[in-house]
Amino acid sequence: MDGYPADYVGHNLPFVVLFGLGSVQSRPPLEAEKGYPSLLEKGIYISSELPNVTGHVADRLLSSFHEFDARDASWNNRPGKGKMGTMGFTYRTVGRALTLPPRKASAPSSLEVETSEYGRRASAAPVLHSPLSPLSPESPIYPDGILTSLWFSKHQQLLPSAIVSFFNFTMDLGSSTLQDNKLKTEINALRTSITSSSYKFRLLVVLVAEGEGSEMLTNERLGNIRRGTNMDPRSIFLLPHDQSPMEISAFVGTVLASLQPTCIDYYRELSKHARRKRNRGVIPPPTVAPTTGTSQTLSVHGWNVRYEMKLGYFAEFRQEMDQAGRNYEAAYEMLVDGEVFEGISSWSPRFNEARMLADVLAVRILRCLLWTGQTTSAAQSWANHRYRMLELVDRKGKGTGTYGWQAWEARWSSVMAELIERVDVPIFHVPEAPKANPTNPEAFEVPDIYAIPEKSFANEDRLPPWDLLHHEGYWYRRSAHRTRARRRLASTMPIEDRNEPGQSPASTIASRAHHYDTYLCPEPHLEYGLKDHFDHSALLIETLGKAAVHFSQRQQTRAVERAGFEVAGEFMKQGNWERAWTLLKPLWQNLSWRKTGWWNLVEEVSWAVRACARNLSDGETLVAVEWELHSNLLSPGTVRHDFAKCLDGLSIEEHPHAIADFESLAPCLCASFTFEMKGGHVGDPVPAQLTIFSRALADSAPIVLSEIELTFDGGLRGVIITHNEQTKPIAKSKDSSVELFDIAITDSIISTKPSSPTTPSTPLSTASSAELTFKPDSKKVFSLKLVPRDAGEVHAAQAVLSVREEAFFFDLGIKLREGPARMDWWMPDKGNLMRQKLDLEHPCTIEILPKPPKLQIELPAFKKTYYAKEKVNICVQLRNEEIDVADIRLHISLVGLDAPQLDWSSGPPGETDLEGRPMGQLAPGEVRQEVVSFLAVTEMVEYSLEVRADYTLEADPNTPISKSMKETLQIITPFEVSSEYLPRIHSEAWPSFFNIETIDFSEQAQGLKQKWAVTTRIGCFATDPLIITSFNLKNLDIKYGILNSLEDTAELPSTGLVIQPSETIERTFDLEVQKANLTDHHPSKLTFQLDITWHRPQDPFTATTSTAPPTAPPSTLPTPSNPLSPSSPSPADLPPTPSMTSPSPADLPPTPSMISPSPADLPDTPSLTSPPPPTIETTTTTLPIPPLSIPFSEPRLLLTSSSSASPGPTHQTLPLIHLTYHLENPSMHTLTFSLTMEASEDLAFSGPKAQTAQMTPLSRKQIRYTLLPLRSGVWIRPSLRVVDVGFGKVLRTLPGEGVRGVKDGTGQAEGGKGIVAGAGTGGAKGGVAVWVPVLEEDGED
Repeated sequence: MDGYPADYVGHNLPFVVLFGLGSVQSRPPLEAEKGYPSLLEKGIYISSELPNVTGHVADRLLSSFHEFDARDASWNNRPGKGKMGTMGFTYRTVGRALTLPPRKASAPSSLEVETSEYGRRASAAPVLHSPLSPLSPESPIYPDGILTSLWFSKHQQLLPSAIVSFFNFTMDLGSSTLQDNKLKTEINALRTSITSSSYKFRLLVVLVAEGEGSEMLTNERLGNIRRGTNMDPRSIFLLPHDQSPMEISAFVGTVLASLQPTCIDYYRELSKHARRKRNRGVIPPPTVAPTTGTSQTLSVHGWNVRYEMKLGYFAEFRQEMDQAGRNYEAAYEMLVDGEVFEGISSWSPRFNEARMLADVLAVRILRCLLWTGQTTSAAQSWANHRYRMLELVDRKGKGTGTYGWQAWEARWSSVMAELIERVDVPIFHVPEAPKANPTNPEAFEVPDIYAIPEKSFANEDRLPPWDLLHHEGYWYRRSAHRTRARRRLASTMPIEDRNEPGQSPASTIASRAHHYDTYLCPEPHLEYGLKDHFDHSALLIETLGKAAVHFSQRQQTRAVERAGFEVAGEFMKQGNWERAWTLLKPLWQNLSWRKTGWWNLVEEVSWAVRACARNLSDGETLVAVEWELHSNLLSPGTVRHDFAKCLDGLSIEEHPHAIADFESLAPCLCASFTFEMKGGHVGDPVPAQLTIFSRALADSAPIVLSEIELTFDGGLRGVIITHNEQTKPIAKSKDSSVELFDIAITDSIISTKPSSPTTPSTPLSTASSAELTFKPDSKKVFSLKLVPRDAGEVHAAQAVLSVREEAFFFDLGIKLREGPARMDWWMPDKGNLMRQKLDLEHPCTIEILPKPPKLQIELPAFKKTYYAKEKVNICVQLRNEEIDVADIRLHISLVGLDAPQLDWSSGPPGETDLEGRPMGQLAPGEVRQEVVSFLAVTEMVEYSLEVRADYTLEADPNTPISKSMKETLQIITPFEVSSEYLPRIHSEAWPSFFNIETIDFSEQAQGLKQKWAVTTRIGCFATDPLIITSFNLKNLDIKYGILNSLEDTAELPSTGLVIQPSETIERTFDLEVQKANLTDHHPSKLTFQLDITWHRPQDPFTATTSTAPPTAPPSTLPTPSNPLSPSSPSPADLPPTPSMTSPSPADLPPTPSMISPSPADLPDTPSLTSPPPPTIETTTTTLPIPPLSIPFSEPRLLLTSSSSASPGPTHQTLPLIHLTYHLENPSMHTLTFSLTMEASEDLAFSGPKAQTAQMTPLSRKQIRYTLLPLRSGVWIRPSLRVVDVGFGKVLRTLPGEGVRGVKDGTGQAEGGKGIVAGAGTGGAKGGVAVWVPVLEEDGED
């Protein structure tokens, strides 16, 4: 907005004059004072004789007022414009003198007043108007102008809305009265001057105390001054002495807060005055009728434009931007669409004045729209004014094909950018510290590029982009484009129009005025003169620099690059190659257009870089840019490209060495790489092909490479291919555009080229040379056989193309990227080339596996399962199937929770946990074994056995090879035991309570004895047959008793007992317990454990099976869950259960599953014929047994049975069951028992039905019954109810020999077979059952 007067387009704020504050300094007159008519002659002079308020307090006070100055604040309604809630002010500091603009203009000196013959006036006196009115002859817009910028400057620089006058306030009581009188005189004089000027602004008085004083006297003096000057109490303020800067600032805020309503009222009164004049609708008469020019005055429409402009102007002072915008829009419509422009000739100066007024109105309308947040309306208003001015200039002006119109277009675009900056549109606001983006923590939020439409446009269709308000960079860039068009049009002017006026004829000068539009721009001879002209480049550089800043803040990289390139072009036009190169170098190196394929723009930049490099003799840059200009993606231009001669014509002292990256230049030579397969092994050749193809210009000279360096990431060494013109390809295509070279790999070197983009000291392998001359559109394929040395993933990293000329060196690094999934693989075919597609997802990557090991690791006799407390021996066998001698190191480890250490057989005694044992050299075909051992833990656990053999071959000691295997082994308990305690009748007689001689005092113990049978059932959980060598039931502890004996009832074979997996065997032990004396009544408690000693069979074909008697069928097998507890009946009377001895054949039931098999029917299991060798290691498994509690002092009832046969009437033998009840009283009391035998429908019995038994202490009694069962092949339940009469306790019948206990009383035998007859329980919980055998007619079971 520099082309317009500042007050013409500036924002309006209440203007306040600070009168008498600060030191008096001479200052130059204001611009408004210089051009204001009659200001010095008729200006209203206000002065005071008292001195100014000076000193440090005055300086602080003045600084505080300037803090509230909002002249440079943003043009918006957001908080922060003025402090303490004020709207903001503009200030002017004066001394003790102020000149106000005159109200009326001076009367013309040449004006003659007609008089009559009597000496009186014959005509009325002339009407005087404002000096700036178009009705006053001295006004610059007289007689038909609308407004001048001086009128805007009048209210912003000369005529205040309030005057704040400062006076010193003494605290000296001796001179206070005199000073107060002087203050009253000066204040009254000021008020009189203001009143006489007819201006209605307010006067405020600020008294600055010069010392401390009584508050009461001070208030009294202030009241006296107010009364003496007739001022409002809110118009006089006192600043106390010695105030802090913060207190002074608060005081200033209080003064301005009191002043703000008065200022608003002042401008509101001015608006009312203008509105009244507008509403009259009458044009006031001029002071003097116009006689020159068009001899016409301003039309009614012009006066309406003037009044509406004033109304909007005063509303803007009040910050009522909505009202101001409406007034400005009304004035604009009347100015542009009304009769104002139509009544002005294009050659008249009023035409350009009206254009400027239209521009000013448009600027103020834009400011009001942006102030209220109407961004889309502002963009449309800007375009609307442009279209109207375009139509107006084409219709009435000098056309839009001149440089003047382009200059106005550039200025109008810059005005919009500056308005957006001054308004500080929130959506375009750039914070000082960028905020983090919540969706991407690594990025930052950037301001928006354009503003979204406001709500008033929500219902409309999609708006075009130019109707949306864009950020400042867009408008600055548009301004630069128009400035460039302005220069282009100016340069096309004829030479005669570019001469100075004194050097051209008058006709030419007159012609210029009719052809060139000079509105807000220089004349043709100043715009583009022959000697000197307007600096268009400086304007372009400034404008493009501003645009680049805003584009950069919004991360619009391409726009920033374009602006930077255009600025560099301007420097190049000026011949400032250094500054141009400063901009072009980073731009060219990081050009985003190259990545996106905008090659026409890349070409422009590259040619500009070439020009800078040649003018600055920058050899490295020139070499790199010449390489880029060789690309066929760019146009050839007028220069024949020869890369080897790119530095011809330059004198460069240092030998240039250019290093470039493939992505930073347009492609001239390209490279691709592919492996033939997805994977390989260490030491095996891996076929690969490197393809270099040319994309140089068709008419360019061939490019000769000195060498090609290929590097890898992983276990492959790099390759260097050197140039040799004598090397011939092994095959060519028919058109010779593709050549295939076979590259042989030789020895290894170290890359020490400082120019290499690869890491120095990279191990490389030299290769045979090849012909490396590349013509345009040629392709060379290099076939390689690479030998990997390390396992892992290998990726082709990059290829470095090197050119070594006498004048320069050049290295180009090409990062080899993954190409398409189907790469070309070239193969020779009878002198020609044939290609096939490789189906590889990642052609540049290969997985190198370790060299496949041929060493075999075996675990002979390895078991998946081992048993607790067993010494585990694991044999590891190594077999060398390599063709060379292998040097082996063996690693064996056991992995798991608390895994034990391993003992190695080859180690010294006591040496354990030697992982990684060297095994020495193993010849081809040789076998070597190593045994490791450990002692298995007692808990169930699972381990992982890991075996790894690391070895190298004698022919290739640098290539390590590894072979490993892993197995899982479990440690379990091989056996599980369940036990049952059965009472037995002791054969010895008890001592008599009445005869002491029956007690043998010579023995250690004289107490009672009891016999018990411990029946154990051992279940095998092993996975292989085991040989048990011994069963040992150990007594761990006994309380209140003595264990006389503990014996196994059966002997094991000398060769041991073979137990199969999931097999169950039964072992019975007899024990005898005795009390220490007869007076010990504590129950005895015994604790046992079962030790089973076993070993694995040495030869599975020499194992023997168990010699235990055959087991009962599942329905009658005695298990812990069977409701019948077996006892040991006599052989003649009991069924065939494992706990009983074998009965005679006549007494057994005829059930097939119960019949003992003959030796011929037993499984054909071989038996051990010799004891195990003494070297066999045995293992002892300890199984806990539940404790046994024996109540010696309690009476008990035991039942034993036997059976016999009796002949029947049908010659069929019927079984007779003989029952014997043993009633014992081991206590020291006489007990009486009531015995009752309950009857049953399933049996008949012989014996006492009911009786009473009197039992003396330490006595036993037998009660016998004979039963005749009515059914056979079943278990019957006789029920004898025995009640202790004294205690009322029912004795439970305990099963003895030949009797089974029933626990639940359900009447059902285990397995669902063998119905229990006679379900009586005898009054006690549970009961006993007796087996009834089945007898046939011939008397055999």
